[in-house]
Amino acid sequence: MEKITVARRGLFLVSLPIFFINFALPVQAKQLGASALEIGFLFSLFTFSLLILRPLVGFGLNRFGRKPFFLAAMLSYTGAHAFFATADTISWMYLARLIQGVGAALLLITINTITTDLTEEAERTSEMGRNIEVQTRSSIVGATIAFTLVGAIPMAAWHYSFSVFGIAALFAFVYLTLRFSESQSPSVHEETGDFQLSPTLRRFMVIVFFSAFANALIQPIYLIYLQDKFDLRMDQLSWAFIPAALVFAILPSRLGKLTHFIGTVNALALGFVSSGVLYLLLPFLDKIILFVVLYTVSAIGWAMSDPARKALVSTFGDSSTTGRNFGVTELYAGVGATLGPVVGGYSYDTYGATVTFVCTGVLLVATAVLAKILLQGNELTPKKVN
Repeated sequence: MEKITVARRGLFLVSLPIFFINFALPVQAKQLGASALEIGFLFSLFTFSLLILRPLVGFGLNRFGRKPFFLAAMLSYTGAHAFFATADTISWMYLARLIQGVGAALLLITINTITTDLTEEAERTSEMGRNIEVQTRSSIVGATIAFTLVGAIPMAAWHYSFSVFGIAALFAFVYLTLRFSESQSPSVHEETGDFQLSPTLRRFMVIVFFSAFANALIQPIYLIYLQDKFDLRMDQLSWAFIPAALVFAILPSRLGKLTHFIGTVNALALGFVSSGVLYLLLPFLDKIILFVVLYTVSAIGWAMSDPARKALVSTFGDSSTTGRNFGVTELYAGVGATLGPVVGGYSYDTYGATVTFVCTGVLLVATAVLAKILLQGNELTPKKVN
């Protein structure tokens, strides 16, 4: 397990801004004069990068190996953080977000593929969950640094925070260059002929698209809604994310073990249903503490469904197609995640928060039902990797 430990150390170093940027980016963009729709485009620009690059990364992983893409991700994040540190207009934010999307496209498929290479099928859902935990714990450390700076030097906190994040990403590049070795033998990197999607994988893509779209609908408006409804300061808003962050820091690998008892598809559907029902209730709460508690509970659903989704992808082939399967799957997720923020921002501006949250909840519950219909059957018997 030494290789995956080294990989996760790099993952930790490059994941420091996740919590802070998810909180601060909409707020920072709003301070620069962006509307909800423009903030939606800011999120969609990120997912657009993922949409374009992920399939190419997936094919490249099998052709050229894992390490070159892992290192390229570290360099991309270094550049993105440098641009964030100096951004003083929405245009600069767009550029930084685009480069960050390139880094994410390189990073996420690569770490999932490396995890698949280095773990047994029986423990894969739990190990995918452990990657989420590593990223979340890193993001809590990063948020602690950033919000300390917000309290000490609020006018310069954004600049210095991303300067620190950029240095950490650069250190991750150096560390992985020296310590990480390929997770798969070179023979697997050869082309294996035409790549065909199985019927089961095609059905799975439908589920991936709708779940990604639903999740992205509320991504750009959650903090805007809290700020508009409760008139909170930045330091107060930060508490709205902390409980959910703790969920993702502790539970994904543990919830991943549920698949041994209820099955991967059932875990996937249960995660969708639990999140969907809770989203239906969120806009009807008039106290922020109830809102945050319910939102945190909804995070448990995502902590259950996300590792299940990633583990399920790894069962649709062997090690020679793992990267490509992840790449194509994330293409469909990227389409949904690109459309979601724009639709969510438009819905919030036009129809309000209640309609947006309710539609998100209904769509997630419907996606869970669709998953049970489309993904049940003998076709989902996992293939053993020789």
